[in-house]
Amino acid sequence: MDLLSENSDTRRVVLKFSSQSAKTEACLNFIGYIIDCVPGPILVIQPNIEPMAERFSKQRIAPMIQSAPSLREKVGEEGKRTASTILEKIFPGGALFIGGANSPAGLASMPIRFFIGDEIDRWEITREGDALAIARERLETYRNNRQEKELLTSSPTYDDIGISVEYDRCLTQYQRHIRCDHCGETQFPRLKHFSRNADGALRYVCEHCGAEHPSGVQRRLKLSGEWVATREDGDESAGFWMNRFASPFSRWEDTVNKWDAVQKSPAEKQVVVNTHLAEGWQGEGDRADPSLLEHRCEDCDAELPDGVSAITIGVDVQQDRLEAEVVGWGQGHESWSLAYAVMLADPTQPEEWEELVELWKRPWSYADGTKLAATALAIDSGNWTRHVYDWVRLQHHRHVYPIKGASNFGADVLAGSAMDRKRRIPKRMRDGRPPESIGVGQIKLTIDRALAKTRPGPWYCHFPTGRGREYFDQLTGERLMPVKTRSGRVQMEWQQVHEAVEARDCRVYAYAALLLSGANLERKKQTAPVQKPPPRQPPKQRYRPGEW
Repeated sequence: MDLLSENSDTRRVVLKFSSQSAKTEACLNFIGYIIDCVPGPILVIQPNIEPMAERFSKQRIAPMIQSAPSLREKVGEEGKRTASTILEKIFPGGALFIGGANSPAGLASMPIRFFIGDEIDRWEITREGDALAIARERLETYRNNRQEKELLTSSPTYDDIGISVEYDRCLTQYQRHIRCDHCGETQFPRLKHFSRNADGALRYVCEHCGAEHPSGVQRRLKLSGEWVATREDGDESAGFWMNRFASPFSRWEDTVNKWDAVQKSPAEKQVVVNTHLAEGWQGEGDRADPSLLEHRCEDCDAELPDGVSAITIGVDVQQDRLEAEVVGWGQGHESWSLAYAVMLADPTQPEEWEELVELWKRPWSYADGTKLAATALAIDSGNWTRHVYDWVRLQHHRHVYPIKGASNFGADVLAGSAMDRKRRIPKRMRDGRPPESIGVGQIKLTIDRALAKTRPGPWYCHFPTGRGREYFDQLTGERLMPVKTRSGRVQMEWQQVHEAVEARDCRVYAYAALLLSGANLERKKQTAPVQKPPPRQPPKQRYRPGEW
């Protein structure tokens, strides 16, 4: 709170806290301080407008204003002319605007001095843009005079997105330590510091002197703790990291017991790691680091490695371009990324598909000069559907597949039968190949597990030297996260964590093409004839009376 005051030179404060650790209370204190002491325009962003932004206003802002006489005198009452509304609170010298990250376009026209982003890891990136980036643009007017202040809070989800990234960018970083009763040293409490006695009672063990602390002294240890600086490179920004083991509002037993109870469920385990331990989820060994993938790129002596038995192509269709990846597959689904092409084209113009046709028809050469043609091609038909169907029809090849992704995560990899597809497609679409329905959620999980392999062999992914970092960021640009539905159930959904994921989509379609084609991967160097147009047959001669 001191760093958020007008007397501090710190412009940005980041709270990487576990849940129920007073993050929202810090936001409320900051809002009340601004209204009462340094009035100016405030923007508060919640993950969504309804219900979270409205609930924040009704259940947190309104009671605070009513309970503080100095705020009640300054903020107009709701429902009166020129006064406040649920999402706008007017006060002398400024106003409080409350919005949702799911609708950032409405934030683009207001200059803001104070910005508060609550639970930023629960925000989504919409087609209108990233709400955090848009909100920061609104601070520009006051940034020139160093009058702006920014407060970001959240419990983390992954180490490479959201609050974890914002914390790592802070020039000064603090961790909430608790102090040992015996040696007086402090440490950042983690699961490894806790164990149980023979009778099952929980105890906390100091890593410095080995002293054991029973659960009954935890409040004294927490209140005697302190913020320990782990980085001090400037006062422009400051980050604070605290988990439930150090929070005075939680009990050690609750976190440890919860962790013991969720060992068989990765989805529930991630919830504990994020909300109790305030750490980014590392997954169950299925998550790949894009920087590590980039560093393991390798040279190849030939255009086509000898281990490749089949080639497939995955194509993603965008508004102004086509993106395609050519993937070679070998025994045990070992794969080689042979090429990645970005073709600027207008999908509505048939003549601008020629570059894709050339990529599809071209042969690929082994070191000994033998050639192999692509076995199958799968193309996304979700965008520019009619034009994709027209192009597929012109290829006259039974292994060119238009793809539709099944929406639910648990859908089978090949989600529909031929009869199901026939029933779903209108009559006007039956003159061409019906789209193949695939379970993209399961395919993405398979690809992530393959990317996590670190040794050549079954499912290992090879990449050529020179492939840029953006490709790998896109290839790993989604995370599988537990999401609560309206009914309160937890289900797994893929959430985009990079602004573009076209490379990931292309790899999904290339793998789907392999499955749909039924290509044989068990034999090495299984050459296939290069595709050639069928020879033109001369017209049949008809017998005419009076002619031989």
